[in-house]
Amino acid sequence: MDPPTYHEVRVSQLKKEVKKVDELIKKHKVQWQKYGCSIMMDKWTACNGKMIINILVNFPIRSIFLGFVETSNESITGTKMYSLFEKIEAIRSKNIIQVITNNASKNVKVGELMRVVYPHIYWTLCDAHCINFDFARHINPYALVFKKATKVVSYISQRPLLLNLIRKFTNEKNLVKPTKTRFTTAFLTLEAMYKQRNNLRTLIISNEWSLSKFAKEVLGKEVSAILYSEYFWNDVVKALKVCGPFFSFLHLVDREERLPMGYMLEAIDKAKETIQ
Repeated sequence: MDPPTYHEVRVSQLKKEVKKVDELIKKHKVQWQKYGCSIMMDKWTACNGKMIINILVNFPIRSIFLGFVETSNESITGTKMYSLFEKIEAIRSKNIIQVITNNASKNVKVGELMRVVYPHIYWTLCDAHCINFDFARHINPYALVFKKATKVVSYISQRPLLLNLIRKFTNEKNLVKPTKTRFTTAFLTLEAMYKQRNNLRTLIISNEWSLSKFAKEVLGKEVSAILYSEYFWNDVVKALKVCGPFFSFLHLVDREERLPMGYMLEAIDKAKETIQ
């Protein structure tokens, strides 16, 4: 098979793909008119430092990506965010039921403007974003615990020889559990450390550790003191007990297998009861 040329890929084949997407969106527009839809606007930072606002449409069948706006060279105020909403020509305002954003102050301004111009459209806060901030607030009293855990994980991950030694004692289990948000990453990493607490303490009293160069380093001595401290592990248990219910709720609202709206109130009550 002869592969397509550079010109075919970037011109003729690209046009065909764009046409396919347009046809797909036309089918979805019928659903928008019948059931209504929600607009989701999400601002994030790309790997190259560019600030981008993604615009997605959610309706009973699925969520689809409608477009994006790059905002690297300008500050985005509430008024500018609102003007972006008004430029969404692919959807008529009468088909929109709600607009979902995070709870930043400029987005609050968008909600106020929207209620005035379009009284039938609801402005809704993103649940995952709200819980992330709540998560951060409840983590704050245990900031020292997370700081110590971060010091341990950073020390280990920056030294390949020590990392291999750790894996020998933890049965090849990693301590870092990266996720979409930094708060849940911190929680899951702390949880992974707690599950491996006996193995980590066994490591620092082993001959492999005492004979290694890490046991003689200043940071190495600090890490071994943290891992051997009963007070540290007691604080880890408290932090996990308080933050755990928030993590469970965040997992509920952030996954895509099923829509969480029908379960949210019960999940919030359950989280509060568990923390109490």
